[in-house]
Amino acid sequence: MSVLSVMSIQGNPDELVARMKETVDPVAARKASLYGGISSTVVRTDDGITIYNLWETEEGRHRMAEDPEIQEALRMAKFPRPEFTGYEVLSQRMAGDYAKELSRRVAEEIWSAGKLDVIDELFAPSYRGWEPTDGEIVGPAGFRELVERYRSAFADTKMTADRLVAEGDWVTMAWTARGTHTGELMGIPPTGRDVTVTGVQLSRIADGKFVEGYGVFDALGLLQQVGAVPTGVPAHA
Repeated sequence: MSVLSVMSIQGNPDELVARMKETVDPVAARKASLYGGISSTVVRTDDGITIYNLWETEEGRHRMAEDPEIQEALRMAKFPRPEFTGYEVLSQRMAGDYAKELSRRVAEEIWSAGKLDVIDELFAPSYRGWEPTDGEIVGPAGFRELVERYRSAFADTKMTADRLVAEGDWVTMAWTARGTHTGELMGIPPTGRDVTVTGVQLSRIADGKFVEGYGVFDALGLLQQVGAVPTGVPAHA
């Protein structure tokens, strides 16, 4: 179970943070991941600052505090030797987890299950998206049109989120979609062929909904699999 360590330092908060950025932060940026550091938050208090560090293990927390480079950086910053209070974390959910969950719902509920009513729940009225193949996507209605276009061509579409990465208000999903070509696609009559396509979607979230998105997928591979483009044709042809 992860551990939250808490350390308070008295003094002028702005001066303390400035000293930390010059001395401790550059070293911590290199060292924290080695010892299982998850996140670090500095909070202004009435008499100084309080530092909340989240660690994967209690052992890693202690090893970081004992690292010679960290101790030297603390001396340079004129900070006290680390005297952290550690607390066992019973549950944890990061902001990025919510963003990943929204992307997963797009793959599972909208694309795979065809629950188009979920689009209004997950996409803001001001949503703007763009894809090289399909152009600009405006609002929930635009995204609904996009989904209907491909699901009408591949009625048994199943999309999986292969990898999800979130940072700040952005989330990236690498996905794989599979389906049978049972309907017309961009003027191409149904072939009955099984198709597998991969792509990447980069999205920004605000107030719990998607507001911006950029996507790319293997359009050439899709066309080759339905026989519209001969296999072996280079991407620039």
